Amino acid sequence: MHYLPILLQIAVIYLVAAASPGPNFFMVPQLSLTGRRTLGAASALGVCTASMLWVTLAMLGLAAVLQRLEWLYTGVRIAGALYLVYFGFKLLGSSARPSPAPSAAAQAAPLAHDAAAWLRAYRSGFVTCATNPKSCAFWTSVFAAMFPAHPPLWFYGAVFATIGSLSASWYCGVAFMFATERTQRSYRKLRRPIDALCGAALVGLGAKLVAER
Repeated sequence: MHYLPILLQIAVIYLVAAASPGPNFFMVPQLSLTGRRTLGAASALGVCTASMLWVTLAMLGLAAVLQRLEWLYTGVRIAGALYLVYFGFKLLGSSARPSPAPSAAAQAAPLAHDAAAWLRAYRSGFVTCATNPKSCAFWTSVFAAMFPAHPPLWFYGAVFATIGSLSASWYCGVAFMFATERTQRSYRKLRRPIDALCGAALVGLGAKLVAER
């Protein structure tokens, strides 16, 4: 069997899935817009870490087991939906408050505060991707169908490295795109309606996921 075409197919399908709108795509740009570039990158790395977890579970066959355990799959789906609703309400609350005036103290935040903000952004990206029903559906169905039976050991490593590099490149690229100075200036002018729109979208998406059967 020729494994390189299969690896290429997996890479293309994963990129299509990553680029399609969903919770991951909402989370990374929003955190990049509301903070420094490093916060967007931190959330992107959180999504990448969760993607590596999913691909590992899928290659070991554990993701397929999750799909068969309906109660566990439902629990993951509801947990992810509730987190989206929580984050959406935070954005709605932010949209109701006027933007604070920039200050030298805020720009020179202590390193400990930077680390705490970075960890929160990383956690947001990780939790969003790890509990994303779209991710679960992709790894348990599409990926499982493409992954060959009994491949050589090097193929596992190649798939892991490919998904990791594609995930990091795509989501970090999105984070940096939304963290440019031009984008930041536009966001500061329209912060409240943008936060309200993104918050409502996340709450609506979370509510939809909770209501699904």
